[in-house]
Amino acid sequence: MLHPHGNTLVDRTVDPARSTQLRESFTDHTTVTLDQTLLFDFQNLARGVYSPLDGFMGRNDFLKVVNDVTLESGVPWPIPVVLDIETELADETEPGERLGLRAPDGTPVGVVDVDSVYRYSQAETCERLFGTTDPDHPGVRAMENKAPFLVGGSIKAFADALAREGRHDLSPRETRVLFGQRGWETVVGFQTRNVPHRAHEYLQKSALEHVDGLFVQPKIGQKKPGDYTDAAILAGYETLLEEYYPAELVTLAMFKSRMMYAGPREALFDALVRKNYGCTHFIVGRDHAGVADYYDDFEAQQLFDAIGDIGIEPLYYHYAFYCSACDGIVSEKVCPHDSSSHVEPSGTALRHTLSGGERPPPELMRPEVAETVLNIDEVFVE
Repeated sequence: MLHPHGNTLVDRTVDPARSTQLRESFTDHTTVTLDQTLLFDFQNLARGVYSPLDGFMGRNDFLKVVNDVTLESGVPWPIPVVLDIETELADETEPGERLGLRAPDGTPVGVVDVDSVYRYSQAETCERLFGTTDPDHPGVRAMENKAPFLVGGSIKAFADALAREGRHDLSPRETRVLFGQRGWETVVGFQTRNVPHRAHEYLQKSALEHVDGLFVQPKIGQKKPGDYTDAAILAGYETLLEEYYPAELVTLAMFKSRMMYAGPREALFDALVRKNYGCTHFIVGRDHAGVADYYDDFEAQQLFDAIGDIGIEPLYYHYAFYCSACDGIVSEKVCPHDSSSHVEPSGTALRHTLSGGERPPPELMRPEVAETVLNIDEVFVE
């Protein structure tokens, strides 16, 4: 099976006995309460989802990632994974100290052994990561809401701090075992933040024709208002896979992380995460992780080409749409008909239809999927 990124699958969990010792020392350390997004990052670091990272990034790695899309070691990495702290705590914290980490409800979850405390330029970071400092960009807004200092250092996670959120919450170690049990030597990963429509299905099944298995992994976490809720995405995929996919050739899991809307960089990040889960291939379609018109449609594919070999093979796809003349979902590569025959699965139009309590046309979304989604209490992020 494909090696994880950096060749080692990181595991930063400590056994129950050591967890007890570390918890008892909490009164000796300053503690930081993580929000839900940082808790997901902490859990992903502990489980090896972000291999080769073993903790929150120090200054050197942060600057290399922001400016060069690599870690200090030279290993490709496009997105900073950082722990932000307020100025008062930064003034009191020195390298070599240990900070306790708490979940949003105050429960101790682990520690970080500090190796650096540093300030950073939010404007320069946003320009590098998102190509803009426009506060209308949701990634820029998220960055502007961070505290002005960052803490770097390796983490230790308590054995009982990695709470599972249902049957689709799998670790890279578990999916690698699962793929091996199924005899999958080649696996294609698919990242999504949307309820599935027919064009998504076309891309997935086209890719599945060339590999042993399909790994569908929606991003579950903070999204901008108007995006689909986690419940709607998972329910829609459960229905689609049950009705229209061979069960032995597909696995549905969740990637617990916020959407960053970082376009090309986030596409590369998503691919490396799936490499750690055991995927050998990754689907890169149009405007991956994009928002509004901040990125060109195929800018992500251009970044993959520029970076070169990252140990997982990107599969590039262009536009997919329903063609009335072809009588099916096709791509611009195989369809000879002009746009008068095309019905594109516009995300905005699909969301508008569903928000009105109506089913999209069956040419664009499976009726069973639409019905499932419409039965969810909250379909869209408020």
